[in-house]
Amino acid sequence: MLSLLLRVVVAAGCGGSEDATEPGPTLSELSLFPEKRAAAVGDIISFSVTARDLAGNVVSPTPSFTSTNSAVAAVLQGGIEVRGVGTAIIRASAGGKIAEATVYAGPATYDYATLGAPRVVTAHYIDLAKIERISRFRSGVGHSYDDGSETCRSMKHYFQPQTTLDWTTVDVFAPADGTVMIVRPDGAYGKQILMRTRQLPILYIAIFHVQPDAHVVPNAWLNAGDHVGKHSSQRTYSDIALSIGPTEGGRLISYFEAMTDAVWQLYQARGVASRSAMIITKAERDADPIPCVDGQQFTSFGTLPNWVVLN
Repeated sequence: MLSLLLRVVVAAGCGGSEDATEPGPTLSELSLFPEKRAAAVGDIISFSVTARDLAGNVVSPTPSFTSTNSAVAAVLQGGIEVRGVGTAIIRASAGGKIAEATVYAGPATYDYATLGAPRVVTAHYIDLAKIERISRFRSGVGHSYDDGSETCRSMKHYFQPQTTLDWTTVDVFAPADGTVMIVRPDGAYGKQILMRTRQLPILYIAIFHVQPDAHVVPNAWLNAGDHVGKHSSQRTYSDIALSIGPTEGGRLISYFEAMTDAVWQLYQARGVASRSAMIITKAERDADPIPCVDGQQFTSFGTLPNWVVLN
C-alpha cells in the first residue's frame, strides 16, 4: 500500500530571516529551486539556493529571505511556514542579486462528503489513443489497493495499452499543475511518481511504472500536460491513483471523479458512457466481495465487470 505523505519533503538550503543583512561576495547568479511549489497550511518548506560569484564559481552565501504575504508563507529561522490559503512570493537576496519562488498554498483539509470530488485533473495523464481498456475503480484487477476504510479492492485505475503496440512507446503526462514529491523505484518496472496539485495541495496523484524524463525529480514543478516520461514495460499495466490526504487516514478517489469536463470528453469520444461507468460503488463491491490474501493478492475476481473497453 502506498503511503502518501502529508508533509512537504524539504529541500536543503533555506534559512535566514527577514531582517538579515546580505553577506558574501558580489554575485553573478542567484536562483531558487523550485521556482514554484504547492503546499498546504501547516507545512514547513524550504528552497535550494544556487549562487555563483563574478568569476562563475559556485559559492554558498547566506541569503536573507522575505515574503510578499506573510499571512500565507512566513519566513522563519528554520524554513518557511505555510500559514494561510493563497499565493506568496518568497524572495532571496544576496550579493546584489534577488531570486524569487512562488508558493501556492491550499487548505490542510477537504470535505469530500460535502463538496464532492475536486475537479483538478486538467490534462489526461497518458496517450489515450494507445489505450485499449481501463480498469474500474474498486475492481479486482492487479492487487488490492485501498485506503483502510475499505479492503480487498483496487481503488485505482489500470490503463492497458493496445496489445499490438510496444508499450514502452506510450507517453505519460502530468495530469495537473503541481509539485513532484517523490520519484522512487516501482517494483521491477520503472519509477513511481507522486505529485501534489496546485489547486488542492492535499490531493496527491500517484502514477506508476514510468520511465521518467530527466527533469522529473523531487520538488520539481510540473504544468498540466507536461511530458513526464514513457510507460516502463510491456510486462505491466500503467496505473494511476488519487488520494485526498495520505493513504492511511486519507481517502482514495477515482481519477474519473477528479477530471474536468474537458478531459472527460476525451473518454466520451472513446465510447465511455458516463463517469459512473468507470466506478464500482462501495455498495456494489461490498455485495460482490473479492477476498484477498494479506491485504494484497485477490483470490477471486467477483462477478462485476472489471474493465471498460474503449472503442
